Amino acid sequence: MRKTNTPTLKLWTLFLVTLVFLLVHHAPGAGAAEPPVLIEGARKEASLMIYSLLAVPDHSRIVNRFKEKYPFVEVSLIRPGASERITTRVITEARTGQHLVDVIGVSRLNMLYLTQRALVTSYDSPERQHFAPRFKDKKSYWTAFYVNPEVMSYNTRLVPPATAPKNYQDLLDSRWKGNLVLEQTAVEWFAALMQHWGEDKGLPYMRRLAGQNLKILNGNTLITQLIAAGEHPGAVSLNGPRVELTKRRGAPIDWAALDPTVVDIVTLGIAAHAPHPNAAKLYLNFVLSREVQEGLLEDQFVKPSGRTDVKSAFMAKIRSAGVQMISVDEALGERYEKLFQQVFNVQ
Repeated sequence: MRKTNTPTLKLWTLFLVTLVFLLVHHAPGAGAAEPPVLIEGARKEASLMIYSLLAVPDHSRIVNRFKEKYPFVEVSLIRPGASERITTRVITEARTGQHLVDVIGVSRLNMLYLTQRALVTSYDSPERQHFAPRFKDKKSYWTAFYVNPEVMSYNTRLVPPATAPKNYQDLLDSRWKGNLVLEQTAVEWFAALMQHWGEDKGLPYMRRLAGQNLKILNGNTLITQLIAAGEHPGAVSLNGPRVELTKRRGAPIDWAALDPTVVDIVTLGIAAHAPHPNAAKLYLNFVLSREVQEGLLEDQFVKPSGRTDVKSAFMAKIRSAGVQMISVDEALGERYEKLFQQVFNVQ
């Protein structure tokens, strides 16, 4: 039997160990190893409470993947309703001294309300370095969970694509009077356009749009289903990725990106008085990782990511339309919510 040279064997062993390490730690989607102190802290806490805007069936898949990786954390997931309801719940619990939630997922504007009331703590997750600046707070209060370009949507059986609105002025055509739906919480869409156009142009336009006898309904998902079912011909502004997913499933619905297209950001942050802060940080790191952002949110749920290393087919389609993408300026504050309600007579 041939005898193996010992130094050569050691070199080959070192090479193989190094190769395995590089493959594991630099493979696409692989996240950085979590600090042992963070994992041990989460193990001791053993629980996590999430208030989320993402639909429960989708978010549950993320939670299940998290529990496979960290089985020692028992996760409770609650979707109280729209972003405003989640925000109200967090504020109410804080006023009564109840500190129940760890991770909060709401719209960017509602996250602003919570940070202004010192109800969200700063956490600079190591995954944030991969996010574009517009998709993360400078002070680390929030990071984009996913982004939602708002699009004009219509039922293709009731509205031939050639006659669908191509710009905001088209929405004022008399044939759309009484035939359009607007979501009653479309405040960010309203505020972003008002800022972009300026009130001198924006306010007269919004009042003319309100004069189209819009049907004000609650629930983006519900409105998408109603448009797809032919209950209404079209909607002024809907969650684009949700409409696209409904279309891919065979529903007679399509969309158009008007110029400019408002991009809503669904954010994630950690509650200021989170009872399980280590578990919350561990979860945030996981959710913001490329593994989840690309493998689940983008590929499975059609939820575009704010990460620079995740390609989005939906966002590519938006860009190909040649429209400008805008977001609400946080400095606008709560004033535009009241103005939106006044203009569109939202109770």
